[in-house]
Amino acid sequence: MEEENNIAFRSLCPIATGLDVLGDKWTLLILRDMIFGHKKLFNEFKESPEKVPSKMLSNRLRKLENIGFISRAKGKINKKSVYYLLEKKGLETLPLMVELMLFTTQFYYDHLGDTYTGDVKTKMKTDKANYIKDISTKYMQFQQSLVF
Repeated sequence: MEEENNIAFRSLCPIATGLDVLGDKWTLLILRDMIFGHKKLFNEFKESPEKVPSKMLSNRLRKLENIGFISRAKGKINKKSVYYLLEKKGLETLPLMVELMLFTTQFYYDHLGDTYTGDVKTKMKTDKANYIKDISTKYMQFQQSLVF
């Protein structure tokens, strides 16, 4: 088993390696909250409907930082605040999330109820590239607007 940045890779298979990085129960949900919900503080992540346990959240945030998906910044006004920000590698998970959302919408739409609005039914499905670009741009604008 090869290791890189505290990740034990099971094989040289790209799918297995991707799952070693992103395949746990919480990682993509944390990245989702950052990309779509613009969450940046520990307590904001705690408010997610999936209710990630605090210890698990701390572990996943540390893992994401160690592998270069996110970075941490200390607050300048409130020194106790720690802000979590997406790095390029973290934002690059957006197309993967969009594909997962499209797959889920296609095969489990009844379960989702009114979770998805017109975005999934129209823009995400018919103009995926621009949808991804818009979400990425909105996150980058959000990140640049932050004042620590």
